[in-house]
Amino acid sequence: DLYELKAAILAAKENCDLPIICSMTFEENGRTFTGCPAEAEILLCEGLGVSAVGVNCSLGPKELMPIIKTLCEKSKIPVIVMPNAGLPDPATGEYSIDAEEFSDYAVEIADLGAGIIGGCCGTTPEFIRRTADKVKGRKYEPKKIERVCTICSGTNVVEVSQPRIIGERINPTGKKLFKQALINDDIDYILGQAIEQVGAGADILDVNVGLPDIDEKAMMIKAVKSIQGVTNVPLQIDSTIPEVLEAALRVYNGKPMVNSVNGEEESLKNVLPLVKKYGAAVVGLTLDKDGIPPKAEQRVAIAEKIIKLCEKIGIPKEDIAIDCLTLTASAEQLAVNETLKAVRAVKEKFGVRTVLGVSNISFGLPNRELLNHIFLTMALENGLDLPIINPNVASMT
Repeated sequence: DLYELKAAILAAKENCDLPIICSMTFEENGRTFTGCPAEAEILLCEGLGVSAVGVNCSLGPKELMPIIKTLCEKSKIPVIVMPNAGLPDPATGEYSIDAEEFSDYAVEIADLGAGIIGGCCGTTPEFIRRTADKVKGRKYEPKKIERVCTICSGTNVVEVSQPRIIGERINPTGKKLFKQALINDDIDYILGQAIEQVGAGADILDVNVGLPDIDEKAMMIKAVKSIQGVTNVPLQIDSTIPEVLEAALRVYNGKPMVNSVNGEEESLKNVLPLVKKYGAAVVGLTLDKDGIPPKAEQRVAIAEKIIKLCEKIGIPKEDIAIDCLTLTASAEQLAVNETLKAVRAVKEKFGVRTVLGVSNISFGLPNRELLNHIFLTMALENGLDLPIINPNVASMT
């Protein structure tokens, strides 16, 4: 299970500095017994800084080939492969592949790009000896893997290769019923919001439980654990408090997105190390100690600062998304166009993914649904990748 794997990796990293190699067992459907796909294993292990990732046991080498191919094509770190000697005969207990056939498959596995090859159930020293003879002299050559922003839950991988919807409804801002649910510790109401949004087409769920009247850390832990128990979409952990973010990152099953960091030194210092430690993606807000700049060029400059610092501490560029910030049109009419200009500039200059809280545009105005729809269309035309919206509104999806 991916959750179990994460716990083991964190335990090892927090108690020693030895290299960590991780492998999981997969079934013929390409998933583990609890439904984890190979790509989710890759994302988690790469993010947490392990030395190699792969597959062991499970099936024979022939049956594992599709999984091995996925691992070798998508992993930036070395791949370890340790298949069984085929499958055992229920009557005799003998495995279906001998040492010679196993070593032939090992050559195919090496050709796919695996860095470490071994054997699991049914294999013997003779299997390893013949495998070693056939791959002797080969040099492992790391592949350069190009990847767009990708996050995952324990069972579902979301690649932001096209616009993806982030559901906004798990957030108390402007929602009386949600605020009351938090005060009452009504987790069923929150789960209802999660299930409803996924059913309406949300690819990712933003989770914000910030309210002065409650223990935000305890509620965030409870919400994350509960939501990932009833939905399979990745989560965006949304809090301004580093301790809350870390608590959520620790119990999250998969690779989440953190919302957010901004251009203030305190925010950069407190949030980015957590993003790096837990292997998350991160949203960078284009504001600093002076607030939200009025001009697109100023927001782009803050974005550049965030991106450079992320890369300096080892957060890959594909794990960075920039929010150029939507201001309310009723109060900041000229800022609408500046936001759109900033989105386009960030996308073209840095090649990172872009985020916007779309519904902010219409706050306090009539015909909100129409205004939100028009602004969303304009933002998508200017390069928006991750609109944060209410997916329950049909015109927005």
